Amino acid sequence: MPTEIWCALIAGFVTLLTSIGTWHFSAKKDREKQREDLKAELIKYHEKNKEEIQDIRQNDLREIRDDLTNMGANLQQKIALIENNLNLYSLKVEKHNNVIERVYHLEDQDKLLDERIRVANHRLADLESEVKVIKK
Repeated sequence: MPTEIWCALIAGFVTLLTSIGTWHFSAKKDREKQREDLKAELIKYHEKNKEEIQDIRQNDLREIRDDLTNMGANLQQKIALIENNLNLYSLKVEKHNNVIERVYHLEDQDKLLDERIRVANHRLADLESEVKVIKK
């Protein structure tokens, strides 16, 4: 009898080992399948994110381009305004310089007039002295 018990025990043990092996093998296959599924999902997720990131970049580039275009237009307007102001200031400076030239010219004429007045005063003084001499 002990041999039969041992045989039954060994047969049960072999069945148990076979079941464990089968379970382990199927669990391993399931884990590999899960890994493959996860890998496929990650690849899809990555591709989706990659497309979304690319769309975001394209939108950002469009916004930057639009901003630069607006900045360029604003800059051109400011340049035109500055040029206009420079022209106005140039005219004012030119008028100022003309006034200065006229003032110098008036000063020169004033000096000539002063000189003529001195000469005329001298002549009058000479004439007065001649008149005094004649009266005596």
